[in-house]
Amino acid sequence: MSTTRIDRELPAILDDLYLGPSPDYRDEVLAVAVRRRQRPSWTFPGRWLPMLDVAVRPVTTTRPLIRPLAVALLILVLLLAALAFAGSRPRLPEPFGPARNGLITWALDGDIYVGDPATGSVRRAVAGDDIDRNPVFSRDGTHLAFLRQVPNQTGKFDLVVTDDAGAGARSLTPVPVQLPEAVEWAPDGRSLLVNDQNARLLRFSLDGSAPAVLLENAHLQPDAFRPPHGDEILYARTDDLGALYVMKADGSEPRELFGPRTAPCACALAGPARWSPDGRTVAFSVNPDGLQQRLFVVGADGEGLRQVADAEGVWAENDPAWSPDSERLAFNRWERSGAGDWAVRPIGIANVRGGSIRPVGMSPAAEGAIIEWAPDGESILSLPGTLVEAFTWSPNANGTVARPVVIDVATGGSRLLDWSVGSIASWQRLGS
Repeated sequence: MSTTRIDRELPAILDDLYLGPSPDYRDEVLAVAVRRRQRPSWTFPGRWLPMLDVAVRPVTTTRPLIRPLAVALLILVLLLAALAFAGSRPRLPEPFGPARNGLITWALDGDIYVGDPATGSVRRAVAGDDIDRNPVFSRDGTHLAFLRQVPNQTGKFDLVVTDDAGAGARSLTPVPVQLPEAVEWAPDGRSLLVNDQNARLLRFSLDGSAPAVLLENAHLQPDAFRPPHGDEILYARTDDLGALYVMKADGSEPRELFGPRTAPCACALAGPARWSPDGRTVAFSVNPDGLQQRLFVVGADGEGLRQVADAEGVWAENDPAWSPDSERLAFNRWERSGAGDWAVRPIGIANVRGGSIRPVGMSPAAEGAIIEWAPDGESILSLPGTLVEAFTWSPNANGTVARPVVIDVATGGSRLLDWSVGSIASWQRLGS
């Protein structure tokens, strides 16, 4: 009986278990759902965006900025390294004006030497079987230029350039130059002027381009490029003796700076002329009376000719060399005695603003001195004038060998260097 009764009641029991009891608030929930409208379909991103993009879009989280920080740090390190490297490199000097003293270079027995006047040390910079002579430092102190005699061709030379240590020699002359009279670096160090025996003015570029003839019948003056930019060149003409000319650096627009026809005195050019390092003035000797040679200066425009100093007696003043600050001139002097003889005197220094001439150092050779100011303007290098005589087959002009003298400008004292020098010398300019 019990089994039959359970069979009859089992369906009702299962129904009750499936549906479960309804909550008391069911009717109220249904009433609210009926009153509130369903959310529009367009508000679901999946309706108008690819569903895959929504599904795989990464969850936005706050991540550390590792990569940007690393890049910024790397840039900072590289910048600091570049600044440190730039700071470790010595700054090159300006081409004109005061600079720090470097080495002195010269030639002897066909080789190029450099020496330190502060320590007295000497080393051979360029050696070999070639005959090299008359080295000149570029104005920034980074290169050397010198003349190399062509083997078996007396009087013909190649223009050779190296770095300041004498390395990396290369010739700039596709055709040798006949007995060069002068070699002058351009202020920017990119080219050189060479005056050959035929009075041609040639330009040779370090970039290897073909040489150019700037002018014929010209005599280049020492320190011929006008400071500070080198946009003009100072020269004399073989067909107009006694006059001084200026032209543009490319050889154009020649003009007379000084000449007997326009001078305010009955005088003519009587020796080398030089620009002042500030480019405002030119110094040179004139012969005011046909007997003497006196030192004069004139403005860059050809105006304001005046005598530097008027020493009593009969004098020959020549070969002016400017101090780096453009304030003083050093020059050779010879005094004429009552008997008519000329006696060499110590190098004279005069302030271009006026005043008396002050002798410094020992008297040079009878031919006078080659005068080279130290870049810092505190001393002068003096060599016998015989070292600038005409080139011959010999590695040293007429076989002359001399010991250089360093003169302290402030005290006038002399110091003899224990070096053997067989050519003109050049003092290297250094930056800070």
